Amino acid sequence: MAEPVIEVFLCRGFSGQIVRLALPAQIPLEQLLGELLQQLNLPLDPEVVGVYNLTQDFEYLRTDTLAQRGTRPGDLVLVAPGGECRRWG
Repeated sequence: MAEPVIEVFLCRGFSGQIVRLALPAQIPLEQLLGELLQQLNLPLDPEVVGVYNLTQDFEYLRTDTLAQRGTRPGDLVLVAPGGECRRWG
């Protein structure tokens, strides 16, 4: 069976570029960040990046999945340096 996905809008932190992506709903962000950064062409180490849901106003933890936090299709998600990532590891 195919992995459930959620289609969200990802915002590239520095440029404000927004792309629409279908992301796995049940995979922790720590496993998705490397690929997300490549897709956004952000030359950052995943360990220094924070992920924020701007639509619902919260920051994701490294171990969160999109489904666990109630991410909805069409949510705007910001990927940028800083935030929770400083406490990861």
